[in-house]
Amino acid sequence: MLEKDIENLLAKHPEEFFSQYELNLRGQQMKLDSYYADIVFENEVGDFVVVEVKRGILPREAIGQIIDYYGELKLVYPNKNVHLVLVANVIPKERTVFLAEKLGIDFVEIPASKIRTVAVKYSYRFLDTEKPQLLAEYRDTTKKLDTQILSGEIRVWIFQANPRRYDILNALADEFEVDVWTINRYKNYIRAGHIALIWMSGKEAGIYAVADIISDPEFMIDSEESTKYWLSYEDKSQRRLRVKIKYTMKMINNPIMKEELRKIKELRNFSIFRQPQGTNFPVSGDEWKIISRLIKQRFTQYTLKSNSDHPLPL
Repeated sequence: MLEKDIENLLAKHPEEFFSQYELNLRGQQMKLDSYYADIVFENEVGDFVVVEVKRGILPREAIGQIIDYYGELKLVYPNKNVHLVLVANVIPKERTVFLAEKLGIDFVEIPASKIRTVAVKYSYRFLDTEKPQLLAEYRDTTKKLDTQILSGEIRVWIFQANPRRYDILNALADEFEVDVWTINRYKNYIRAGHIALIWMSGKEAGIYAVADIISDPEFMIDSEESTKYWLSYEDKSQRRLRVKIKYTMKMINNPIMKEELRKIKELRNFSIFRQPQGTNFPVSGDEWKIISRLIKQRFTQYTLKSNSDHPLPL
């Protein structure tokens, strides 16, 4: 799911996301002097409604961007009212109170699941689902899953990310494959050669990626690529006990959601359900068989939809 996908769906189907407005599209990537506004609508009384779209956590710089858009529009249309709306998957509330009260900026948090639901409804194909290399890599991953299940020797772990501390959606959407992950528990058991299931906590909790663990635990800092996704400066570039991982399948367009897993009776004792606080959780062999089957189903859907004459999004 690219940021452009969210922008496209909001521009084409604003009624699905902005129930408080009646909107007509005025422009997408609309040029405002040296800027490009993501979306500009007109509401039912002819006011401009400017929407700035961000995937993952709303960054601070988005606030400055949309204020500049306001200024550019008012210079050209001094007699028109301009309303500002910032959209993101996760919006820290402490970042919005002053701006909402003093500047009248609206903040709309749109969960990734809502984006996926609207995409399916309108048969929208996500822009990142057609890469042949990605399909080949995922095919190799699912073949490897079969081998690992039959061997019965591979240990599997859940690595949990808090999306209000670490912008996991954008980190997974980035191009880098090798990352590091903090080890808070099971340091004597997690080893190179094991598998990590990347879990996002919160309202949209679930499995968003699969990775190979490629090092034993050792003290190291964040990777250069991933440290920028920490929300707090206190979390950036800290030397901690970590392992290196290599992503083998990213499923941000179609994760295995927590609620889906909760309905499976064999997973009723799933460790992350019983004690959800923490970073590292073990997955039993029987649990892994069930989850790996769900992962393979995701890949099958991905392949069928990507090769269909009328594909649906992953």
